Amino acid sequence: MITFDDVSLSFGRRELFKNISLKLCGGKIIGVTGANGAGKSTFLKLAGKIIQPDSGSVNFPADKKIAAVTPEMKIYDNLTALENLKFFSELRGKNLSAEKILELGERVGLDLETFGNVRVENFSTGMRQRLKFAILLSVDADIWLLDEPTANLDDAGRDKIFNEIRAAKSGKIILLATNDKLEENICDEIIRLPL
Repeated sequence: MITFDDVSLSFGRRELFKNISLKLCGGKIIGVTGANGAGKSTFLKLAGKIIQPDSGSVNFPADKKIAAVTPEMKIYDNLTALENLKFFSELRGKNLSAEKILELGERVGLDLETFGNVRVENFSTGMRQRLKFAILLSVDADIWLLDEPTANLDDAGRDKIFNEIRAAKSGKIILLATNDKLEENICDEIIRLPL
């Protein structure tokens, strides 16, 4: 569970959140929606303790691992897809076998036998998004922060990512920030901003 306890946050004179108290439970996909600038990405950053509120607190069990797929997530252009996967998984203490890496690629629809040794600078935006999601899957985190996770994906790619999100929800806390109706449709609960 992630608990927001009387959380407030402002950027300059703009008050984004004021005295928010809520509990986000695992076992479901929680969508975070709202107009552009309403604070969807900021809400995810607060939930993951990536940023701190001006007042109040956000808490979750200390032993829980977090992973994210966001537009700001950086992957290394000068590395291949395989090198990126190995690098990010090793940062989290995971040593992936060659078979596991190929399986991750298959799960997200990225043919790593063909494209694994291609530098990411040569990837399309959709291929980059698939790689980001493969990295998220590789670290086996307890909390997923997903900010527009199917942006730039074709229908087949969306279906694969939606299947992974649905399959993972029973054992994780999944927050999904979106304005996309298809992404909203896979959510079990919606938080509409502003609160």
